Amino acid sequence: MENPIASDLKLLSDLNSATRKEQELSRVLTAAKEACENGETCDMTGIMITVRLFDRAPDKAKAIIFRLQALASLISNAELEDWVFGNGTSVVPAFAQQALIAAAADHPLAIVDGHISFEKRSFLQRAFELAESQERDVN
Repeated sequence: MENPIASDLKLLSDLNSATRKEQELSRVLTAAKEACENGETCDMTGIMITVRLFDRAPDKAKAIIFRLQALASLISNAELEDWVFGNGTSVVPAFAQQALIAAAADHPLAIVDGHISFEKRSFLQRAFELAESQERDVN
């Protein structure tokens, strides 16, 4: 693993100190889903939506973009698609999906393999804790 340079550490610090809420990440994801349903398929759609929604809070927008990108990367690389999207035979409870979003909102970003991301083990532990808590609240 490479040693992060000072600018990466500064960016990481800025991203982790920017205030963000689970509802804000959910708001971006909902808007991006609606844009996709309306035919917008550009790779930049999510980023542009975030910038538009948080145009008066650029630090927050940047933190949300990095967090959602880190979440997307973790989902695809950690084989969590079934947990998030279902495996075709069962429906994944909404609280499981919401737990990932909640973890993405409050878990600290880190530098992993030279990229700003979530540390897989601690992030998943946090998401599972949140899912268990939300499941108890549902039942």
